[in-house]
Amino acid sequence: MFETNDTFVEEAVKVIETAQDKQRKICALAVTILLLGGTVSFSRGFLTIIMAILLIIMGILTIILYSNKNIEYEYDYTNGSLEIAKIINNEKRKKVVNIESNEVKMVAAVGTNESLKYDHVQLKTYDCSAHDSEQKDYILVAHSEAKGNDFKVIFTPSDKLLNAMAKYNKHDIYLGE
Repeated sequence: MFETNDTFVEEAVKVIETAQDKQRKICALAVTILLLGGTVSFSRGFLTIIMAILLIIMGILTIILYSNKNIEYEYDYTNGSLEIAKIINNEKRKKVVNIESNEVKMVAAVGTNESLKYDHVQLKTYDCSAHDSEQKDYILVAHSEAKGNDFKVIFTPSDKLLNAMAKYNKHDIYLGE
């Protein structure tokens, strides 16, 4: 039988809607309803056109906010390459970031001494976490030659994914509590 030493880990985490997301949806709906009432009741002439345009824009924004209910992040790790994709409503898949093992500077749990070093550093941040308080989030800091700068990714990996990453980056993955 043919055996390989390839490493492949694939997992998905479902994003839990935060209180801020719920508040954003409620505010968008309230503004849309107020604009609808204002457009129908109070506007005259040129004001009608402006309010109708605002109503259409807010209506589209509200529909988008309410239609993006089911969001997941998929982490694919293959032989030192981590690809993170965002899946919306089990229909639309969008690649968020691709990180090679030689680009990784550090992976550590949020709140640990290693991750706090990058807490106040202004880096482009990709939030690909589950937003679940019961799961542990990690910060991955990497440098991309193509982008020419450092960036960080907040994500919610399993122990299996972290151990696979540790195979390729022994000194950069902090698994300790």
